[in-house]
Amino acid sequence: MKKFLIYGALFVLPLIVALVSLECLLRQVPNPYKYKYEWMQKNTEDVEVLVLGSSHTFYGIRPEFLDGKAFNLANGSQGMKEDLFLLKYWADRYKKLKTVIYPISFSTWFVGRELEDDIESYRCRYYTIYMDCNLYPNLPYYNFELADYRTAKDKTTKLFSPEEDPGYDEYGWGTTYKLSKKKTDKWNDGTEAEAAVHRHTAKSWDHIDLHYAQMKELAGFCKSRNIQLILVTTPCWHSYYDHLDQKQLAKMYELTDQFRKEFGVIYLNYLKDPRFEADDFFDSNHLSDIGASKFTKILNKNINEAIRK
Repeated sequence: MKKFLIYGALFVLPLIVALVSLECLLRQVPNPYKYKYEWMQKNTEDVEVLVLGSSHTFYGIRPEFLDGKAFNLANGSQGMKEDLFLLKYWADRYKKLKTVIYPISFSTWFVGRELEDDIESYRCRYYTIYMDCNLYPNLPYYNFELADYRTAKDKTTKLFSPEEDPGYDEYGWGTTYKLSKKKTDKWNDGTEAEAAVHRHTAKSWDHIDLHYAQMKELAGFCKSRNIQLILVTTPCWHSYYDHLDQKQLAKMYELTDQFRKEFGVIYLNYLKDPRFEADDFFDSNHLSDIGASKFTKILNKNINEAIRK
């Protein structure tokens, strides 16, 4: 029995060493979560403008075109819970923060699932591993890169074939939605827009109170520190907004206007802005790199105008 245990240990030990080594190597692959955490650790005291939210702002707002020292803390599928955590994490270190930009999308007030219950729940581990986040259960799935075969495989590929573009720039803006990579077939036949509209249409309105309370917490945090909260609806293409459920859209506007009046925030709506053309979009509801530059310049001007009123 003793020999069996010894042989067993000799067999398992190299495997454990290999797995631990691979886990450590995968954590060295550049990713926006790690970069954004490290950037904030170094620059919190000097940052003046923070962009929060999900993919609409991650890919749609380029901080380099905003006045002041601005940074993009948004991430794909990032929810209000994660936004609140990130904003409050450095609460005691803000010295110059004066503006927070937050997206209001078609689904914002209606999202029925937390990130850990979503099809992109693998993203939860990125907050745990790289952003010192304690929002999720203390389980292996949320604490190890190797806990998900699909993402681990993708990162292993990047480990041995590094990409020149890590997917984000020095300001935290997402760089992968380039016009040159646009899937024109799905754009032309409208299948992508149809899928996006279906995905963003609420199954029920049962979660409105929860999200309103979370937004209230966000607004309260900003108000207590004299930070201007700017709500923004980013531009979309007509193949997307023409097919939105009109009752949900009307409710989105109703709740946003109610929130704007109640908490004295600024709301800027570009959903159907005619200034944006086909090449300004990567898909029906996300801006391309060209569109993001164009949009951010417009947004910056409008923010300055709104604040001066």
